[in-house]
Amino acid sequence: MSQEAQVTRQGLLDLLKTANGDQFVVPVYQRNYTWRANYEIKQFLTDLDAVISGEYPRHFLGVIVFMSKTISLGVNEMSIIDGQQRLTTIFLTLYAAKSIYEENGDENSAEIIESSYLINSHGPKHRLKPLVADDNVYRCIVENKFDEIDNKESKILQNYISIKKHLKGLILKGNNSDDIVMALDKLYLVSIPIGENDNAQKIFESINATGSKLTAADLIRNFLLMNLQSDIQDEYYSKYWKKIESYISSDSKKLEMFFRMFLAIKTYALVAKSNVYRSFVDWVKSECSDIKLLFENLVEYAKVYHAVYVDDINNMNSSLKIALTDFRKVNSDLPLPVVMELYELYLQGKVNIDGLAKSIESINANMIRRSLCDLDTNNISKLFPAILKKVMEKCNGDFCNLVDILNQIMVGSNVNTSGSYMPTDIQMHEILHNANVYKRPALRIVLDRLETNNNPAPVDLSALSVEHLMPQTPTDEWFEELGVDEDTYFANLHRLGNLTLATKPDNSRMSNSVWEYKNEVLKSTMHLKLTAELIPIKHWNIECIEKRTNELINRICDLYPYPKVKIIDDTSSTNIISEKEALELVSDLLFGNSKFEEVEKNRIYVSQDKENGYVLSTSKMYPQGNKEKYWFGYRLSRLDKIKNVQNKNIVFVCRNDKTLIIEFPKYFIDSILDRLNTSEDEYGSITHYHIVIFKDNNKHTMLLSKPTLEEIDISEYVITEI
Repeated sequence: MSQEAQVTRQGLLDLLKTANGDQFVVPVYQRNYTWRANYEIKQFLTDLDAVISGEYPRHFLGVIVFMSKTISLGVNEMSIIDGQQRLTTIFLTLYAAKSIYEENGDENSAEIIESSYLINSHGPKHRLKPLVADDNVYRCIVENKFDEIDNKESKILQNYISIKKHLKGLILKGNNSDDIVMALDKLYLVSIPIGENDNAQKIFESINATGSKLTAADLIRNFLLMNLQSDIQDEYYSKYWKKIESYISSDSKKLEMFFRMFLAIKTYALVAKSNVYRSFVDWVKSECSDIKLLFENLVEYAKVYHAVYVDDINNMNSSLKIALTDFRKVNSDLPLPVVMELYELYLQGKVNIDGLAKSIESINANMIRRSLCDLDTNNISKLFPAILKKVMEKCNGDFCNLVDILNQIMVGSNVNTSGSYMPTDIQMHEILHNANVYKRPALRIVLDRLETNNNPAPVDLSALSVEHLMPQTPTDEWFEELGVDEDTYFANLHRLGNLTLATKPDNSRMSNSVWEYKNEVLKSTMHLKLTAELIPIKHWNIECIEKRTNELINRICDLYPYPKVKIIDDTSSTNIISEKEALELVSDLLFGNSKFEEVEKNRIYVSQDKENGYVLSTSKMYPQGNKEKYWFGYRLSRLDKIKNVQNKNIVFVCRNDKTLIIEFPKYFIDSILDRLNTSEDEYGSITHYHIVIFKDNNKHTMLLSKPTLEEIDISEYVITEI
């Protein structure tokens, strides 16, 4: 704080009376006036009542911090750093008191309030310049033009009405109007002026650290505008910041996400949500000397964001329309840095429309395949900024081969990774063949695309919902028609081949009816491709589900193709046993008798006496030097289905040209959890633990990563290798 600054304790009236010729300015970077009539205003009026009644001789209302700057002789601008909510409320209270005096015919007292506390005798006319967003409503209150207020829900207006009503109530109870006004001076503030040489931003950050938290977007707005001249602040706020909000949203969380993506584009790194503001400040101080140019750049990328997510898709090039339709449905901001930067390059004329559309389609194919296969997004949470960096380096200003370069970096370079790979066609069949896909987010995306692809008839997708052909609630007729037991029924219920799209009324009509009736209902919507394919089928059974599952997986692979990339992958050999084959092999070997109940097909087993439970997890082999490496994502939630058994066990199925079977009791895994690496969600909660197993000839070890790297012998837990 500068030496000339003096901290003072002042009553509200004294503070305003000594400010004749000065103007308190609520800068554009401040948050909107947010005090509520039934909460903060109610407390303010309760404190006023206590002073009036004599319960409090004086009452501390809070702190006001402002930067004082001399404009001309006897005129100062006091830019509010902290305390704008209470200061605005004080002015509303005085205008309410002035209005009551006028309504009671006491023009003299109304004039005293106005000249002493509200209007300057020289300099700016009004002693408060409110936030731009509140300015029109406040002006109407000041000028007594309430009929010109369009926003009747404005907190400025609502609080003024509430305060005035309360003051009138005090008068009806016998309180003198002058005493009520003078009581405001017994409510006092500690005012802290800071000079132009003080670091206003640091002071603001310190205040925010202890008070009501601002979002990263709020802090970034303040950082960009705070040190500018007042008139420049207003200009940049209206010209740039409001334009950014119009493209993105005024919602702070969405703005925060935009700035996080902007940083990822500029730095090729995705910062944690909690560090967006500090990282932005560091980047600006390091890379940007011209705030105006920075604002122009932010507006440009906000425009790109709007084009990607909001612009009318029907006005776009047909290939870009398809690509962005799927991208919006994927609804993930993970690949957004790449998509936004490529779109910006397109707007600059460096990337053609075909290259942009095909690049987004490649990203969609990767994301949709992973989502449909239920692969963890945490494994690719920081992948795309790194991909963008490599693409920009590889292209080096020439984007003629953009799509091939993107695919090679995004797909070809990640084949050997355990968590960020794109499933191949073979892996799609392995993972999806018996999978429960009903709740997977990508299901609706692929069904929509299957329906609309090469369909000449217009389809209103919003009128459709996912329908189970073999119903979720089985009837005796279905069991009789299928000739299967309950376990087989439910094992096939949510498979891809048993799911289709139907109109919502048809979905309700079909309910759990038998196939013959369902087929008749479906005939009413023959314009739907997926429906038309089902009509010739006379009987719906497990074989139909099996056949249709394979057909749909093939078509999904065609719609979202695996790119032609150069893959150096020692694990791509056809000698590696498939996941389906390995699980069936292990299930038959360990649990293929009547002593075990199959809770989830080839995945979870419980002994008939309920004493032992087993959860199976698989990994293919990833070469690491001369070793075989197997990576498993261990999720505690997988044990929920065996939570009632006494002994819980995890069976790791390691797939190479042979199948290695390792069985751990849960208590062993529990004992080493704090030594494993983890993946976390955006809130910091652990989603899964990383379990890495090595095989080196006949030696079997597990990698522990904390506090230091260590391999421990696990040979005693190896069951067999077949």
